[in-house]
Amino acid sequence: MSCAHQPIEASLDRWHECHWHLHQMEGNYHDPAPFRYALNSFIRAVADVPELLTKNLERHESARRAIKPRLKEVIATDLFSLLRLRRNFIVHQGMLDVESRGCIGTIEGSRIKISFPFRVEPWESSDDAYERYKEICRTDSFWRGLGPDCDSAPVLWRTWMISQFPGKDLLEVAFEAWKLVGDLLSATVVELGGEPLDLSMPCRHDPETVRLKRYSQREFFMSVDGVDLAEEERKWNEERLKRKSGQS
Repeated sequence: MSCAHQPIEASLDRWHECHWHLHQMEGNYHDPAPFRYALNSFIRAVADVPELLTKNLERHESARRAIKPRLKEVIATDLFSLLRLRRNFIVHQGMLDVESRGCIGTIEGSRIKISFPFRVEPWESSDDAYERYKEICRTDSFWRGLGPDCDSAPVLWRTWMISQFPGKDLLEVAFEAWKLVGDLLSATVVELGGEPLDLSMPCRHDPETVRLKRYSQREFFMSVDGVDLAEEERKWNEERLKRKSGQS
């Protein structure tokens, strides 16, 4: 056999497709429709892999017998059982029902100054939720007092979840599923005489960075307070130079 990957090429291809969908989820994390589309596609693809693998190994009896216990373990996990159930729901019944939670706050450099819960609806983009937040700040001095100052910028966090994994980010759940299936495929490749697959995924983005979206400090002050920070800084520097000239 020239390549241990060849007998399970279809399974590996579907697994690589899952990888692509994961990055689509990362890139569209703050936009609900594209995020849901990517999530739905990921679930469909990852749930297909064990079935494809079973078919791929029909002519490789030794590898099929060796991998069968691990295949059963993967299918029996709570994570994979739920994803398979959701796959059937998505395909045959309707949309995936997801929940969205959010926080709003301020950041100075890379340091969080303050954060507090802020409702972000599952059908609402993070940008739309941020616009709602600014509108509240325009009319409520308490909320505005919690907002950005001259040293900090506004930031919004959101987290996608489903009720079966309370408090757990759906993107993290998806990466766990990708790794679970990858372990199975890697073991299969080894049984077929190849080297283990690389499951490190160095291209993955930091989850905290994905969940966070920064906004412009200057735009916030202009939009909420009617203050142009650049102009205020220019005036301050101009006044400072005048004072220095007067002291000379």
